[in-house]
Amino acid sequence: MKTHFAPFTDLEDLEQAPCGTWLGESSELSGDWTMVDCRLCKKRKERIASAAAAEDRAIVEQMGNMATFMRAQG
Repeated sequence: MKTHFAPFTDLEDLEQAPCGTWLGESSELSGDWTMVDCRLCKKRKERIASAAAAEDRAIVEQMGNMATFMRAQG
């Protein structure tokens, strides 16, 4: 059983780990790198972390745009 890194909390309907490995019933996910034993996740750690940070920045930007829009409407 391999534990893959999952940088997000919404694991519903997740079929593939961020490293590209298809998940099976015996696969585990963790947001804690010390629990991860997937070699591919470890090898791609920088890339996975960078992608997660970019996604976080995009969400924050979208929330800011929405707040600006709502202030303009009200």
